Amino acid sequence: MFFYRSPITHARMPKKLRYLLNALVSIVLMALIIHFTGVGKIVSHLAALSLPLFLLAVLIENVGVMVSAKKWYLLLSMKGAGVPFLAAWKYYYIGTFFNAFFPTTVGGDAVKAYGLSRRLPRREDAFSSVVMDRLTGLLAVLAIGILALASGWSLLPRAALLLSAAILLLPLALIMVVFGTDVMGWLLHTSLAQKLGRLALFVEEVYVSLRTYRHSGRRLPPVMVISLVYHVLLVVNNYVLSLALGLDIPLYYFFIFIPVAEILVFLPVTIQGFGVREGTYVTLFSAIGVGSGPAFALGFSDQLVKLIGNLIGGVVYAATGWRD
Repeated sequence: MFFYRSPITHARMPKKLRYLLNALVSIVLMALIIHFTGVGKIVSHLAALSLPLFLLAVLIENVGVMVSAKKWYLLLSMKGAGVPFLAAWKYYYIGTFFNAFFPTTVGGDAVKAYGLSRRLPRREDAFSSVVMDRLTGLLAVLAIGILALASGWSLLPRAALLLSAAILLLPLALIMVVFGTDVMGWLLHTSLAQKLGRLALFVEEVYVSLRTYRHSGRRLPPVMVISLVYHVLLVVNNYVLSLALGLDIPLYYFFIFIPVAEILVFLPVTIQGFGVREGTYVTLFSAIGVGSGPAFALGFSDQLVKLIGNLIGGVVYAATGWRD
């Protein structure tokens, strides 16, 4: 069986270079946005941040981690993994810690899957459960965004409408192709994939393990419900942060714009979405009359909330490591 090597201790130079490039992209994007927005505008809005509401946002963020861990626990249970909920919660926090060092907002998934796979007889089950966790999350965020867009499209300026529609519909089409056909199976048996050797074999094992979730029957709907709850919390959390900044933005805009931002930060171009999130907030919220300064402050405040979650995950990792 393929033995997965830790992305932390066995990182090769190309990976290090890629992470460095991701970090540089984050820095450049942040610098450009701050330059064109104006440091003074950003600082003045962040200085007015309501601490009680900010702490409420931190609490909601960590409730979201618990909710997500519960969903992952259910997905692992479908594989007969026998992982206790508290262990799943711990590994989820560890994953959030390593998100701070990897591209996209899901970079820590490989780390938590690796940690959990050490205690499972089938390592591919740990990785497929993480993929399914993210897939159900993507479906939930798409459902929220598309439903909100369909009901409130007339409230959006044309540019924001077209951008939001494209970003929400393209991933849906991709999911339909990947899971509605056997295109992945075909790709895994191409000559190029075969050259990857054990890696291709491991990816195929994970893919096969992932497809078995289709036979989970009544056990999948609760997972989707939990996923929807988590992403509603995510939307509400951003609304709370807007109130903390003293912004008067109607809630329904958040149900469109936050899903769009969450999809974009999936792209592996920056570390934990830094720069991408702020740029998306400035682009979309500015389209409805919110100044670029407060829009940036809103995105940056959300990143600060997530950084606190990273720190909590770091404390959990330092205290327990991979021990149960």
